[in-house]
Amino acid sequence: MSTMTNKSKTRRIVFVCSGNICRSPLAEAMAKPMLEERGIPAVVISAGTLGLQGRSAAANSVTVAGEVGIDLEGHRSQGVSIPLMRMADHIVVMAPRHEAELVGKDRGLTGKIVRLWEYLDEDLDHIPDPVGQDVETFRVMRDRVQEALERWIGKL
Repeated sequence: MSTMTNKSKTRRIVFVCSGNICRSPLAEAMAKPMLEERGIPAVVISAGTLGLQGRSAAANSVTVAGEVGIDLEGHRSQGVSIPLMRMADHIVVMAPRHEAELVGKDRGLTGKIVRLWEYLDEDLDHIPDPVGQDVETFRVMRDRVQEALERWIGKL
């Protein structure tokens, strides 16, 4: 019964990258159905540390998302808001610099940070940013994000 109680609490999850146009919007869109399939209620959003507002997802992110049935056409970037981060249960970051920036603004966020790359078998110290790269580089990023999300969400 306690398992049901844990799963019935709506989790607030924020995916964070730099511009909120490549990695974090894709992670947000991929996580939603994964959480739903596992019966984990969640409010999921994404944001970027660079503070870009209202930008579309990168064209190659839209392309590689579409290849796996995910629509990023309607995505618009937003910057990180510390009050919003304080309300989150989990802040999923793509690189150490995102964690450092958030924790530098509020040390209280430390316990909420999830380092997505730590859920991969590869020896990576971040999820590489594909911005400005070719579509194949975006596919590699998408597949890494998907694998890491499946592992992380599987442990929730």
